[in-house]
Amino acid sequence: MRSTVFAFLLLSARGGAAALAAWAVCKLLRRAHAPSRLLCWLWLAVGLRFVLPWGIPLSLPRPQNTQLAAAADTVQELGELPLVAPPPAVSAPAAALPWYARLTPWHALAAVWAVGVAVLAVRGIVGYIKLKCHVALACKTSDGCYSGACVTAPFTLGILRPRVYLPDDLQGTARQAVLLHEQTHIRRRDPLTKPLFYAVACLHWFNPLVWLAFCTFERDMEAACDEAAVRGRPLPERNAYCESLLHFAVQGRSIPGSLAFGQGSVKERIVHLLHYRRLGAGALAVCAAVVGLSVTACMVRPQVEDAPATAAPPATAETAEPTPTPAPTSVPAVAAAALPTLDNAANSPRFICPVKYKYISRFATNGHRGDDLCAAEGTEIYAAADGVVLAAQEHYSWGNFVEIDHGADANGLRWSTLYAHMQSCAVQVGQTVTAGQVIGYVGSTGNATGNACHFEMQVNGTLVEPRYFTAYGGSDAAELTQEKADEILAEAVRRAASDQVTAADGAALSGVDLFTLPVAPPPQVSGYDPENGHPGIDFAAEEGAEVYAVAGGIVTAADYDVEKGNYVVLDHGGGLETEYQHMKSLLVSAGQSVVQGQVLGYVGSTGNSTGPHLHFEARQDGAPADLTGTALLAE
Repeated sequence: MRSTVFAFLLLSARGGAAALAAWAVCKLLRRAHAPSRLLCWLWLAVGLRFVLPWGIPLSLPRPQNTQLAAAADTVQELGELPLVAPPPAVSAPAAALPWYARLTPWHALAAVWAVGVAVLAVRGIVGYIKLKCHVALACKTSDGCYSGACVTAPFTLGILRPRVYLPDDLQGTARQAVLLHEQTHIRRRDPLTKPLFYAVACLHWFNPLVWLAFCTFERDMEAACDEAAVRGRPLPERNAYCESLLHFAVQGRSIPGSLAFGQGSVKERIVHLLHYRRLGAGALAVCAAVVGLSVTACMVRPQVEDAPATAAPPATAETAEPTPTPAPTSVPAVAAAALPTLDNAANSPRFICPVKYKYISRFATNGHRGDDLCAAEGTEIYAAADGVVLAAQEHYSWGNFVEIDHGADANGLRWSTLYAHMQSCAVQVGQTVTAGQVIGYVGSTGNATGNACHFEMQVNGTLVEPRYFTAYGGSDAAELTQEKADEILAEAVRRAASDQVTAADGAALSGVDLFTLPVAPPPQVSGYDPENGHPGIDFAAEEGAEVYAVAGGIVTAADYDVEKGNYVVLDHGGGLETEYQHMKSLLVSAGQSVVQGQVLGYVGSTGNSTGPHLHFEARQDGAPADLTGTALLAE
């Protein structure tokens, strides 16, 4: 939904820019006394610019500034997004959530837009029906018009079969001039183009520039019919026509689908008619050329040139192998080597690049957590190394994502990678994959601003920058110095040692020797008190924090309850169960096997909850089990 909203806003912005440019050109052409019918063609092109996401491609040189180039690529990616994206196909079924748990602020914005469109559309339709009922008793006259006591002003009504309505007291030369005006509307298909333009304005009701375009088009449309009515007529007949404009000037708003004679700025129309003169052939040709160029400019769609390919450095005995280029539908024969220790920068672990990307939005802070490899929608995503799929499903922020466990290296450090915002996944939980195997396709699901693969890497749960360990091309990769390797190794070893101490402090329950914390340490904990109706532990944590399985097991329940909110129950065997409640969203489903430390969902405040926290319970043979004093309370 977020990508659709951004794509529609970009389309509206392009139409608004075309409207501003057309308004400036029309100002100049009116001073040159250009025919108003030419200006109407320009405004019709502006209307098309508001609804057509494509246009005439115009290649522009790529900015030298890196930030400007990245911004231009982002805008270009947004322009390529479909306004109505098909629902992504996810191979692994996502956990069933209530409909309101999937709503985002982008859904609210889309709902506000839809309400605005509906209100304006109903207003136009109701106004058209009322006017048609008001003149239902008008009778046809000898000149093909409809007259009667119910007709108080001249106008044209109808879309596919328009009719001209004239008052009974309009006779003589004035009637002929007004009739010519209304017939010109019909001949130029104005009863059809005006409602269509009004529909475009309804779609972009939040953009004031679309209303500027609609009102200016309506004014030039009336001016073009006025010019046709007085063309070649002497001054007395022009004066009679202007008197008719004053007599039948309609106050208030125009009704979409009707063309009322005398509506709009009457003073401006009369001044225009009194000074109107036909242009010569040369001046008319110049005005037509200016309008033609302006129409072409409205339909242009600028495109920034792709970034030049950077040649990879030659492989040597002391450097990593170059990035392999995986075949579109096959798996490379050579898999990634086992990941060695980090104590030697020259032997640092290397992953293959998971996407053939255009550019990279760089890892910044823990708030971003990885690299965004920007590529066209549908581009294949490859496993960066051999491993086992831990997760392959949908997440409110990551969209469709895949997480892979690559096992431990020689130092016992465990590596994992995550690939998010996929259009769809091509693997399932528990599946063994090899380096270069297709695991999904680039998309913009979840909280994404464009088509990209969000790529994360962790060592023993410690987030690291992928550029130090991934075979990116050219300057996108970073040399792993000994100092940086020592820093990463020290943090990973510290995390591994902390996990071992935490596990060693755990109590053995029903054959389960060791437990880990269900949330990241150090949590704030409320006590276990089953006698007072609290047979569990509350872990206070920030909303969205990851919830982990304390031990391996089978998911026996993953559902929503009015008291528990989103909850998960795990069966660890031997009669031992653990339950995790009040989660914001779930990442597992009933019947799924999970391993210790696997993410089950995210901390929330669903159900009967007073704030974001995780309510954790353990049961042995159905009875509450006291886990206070075990690893679950270790800091």
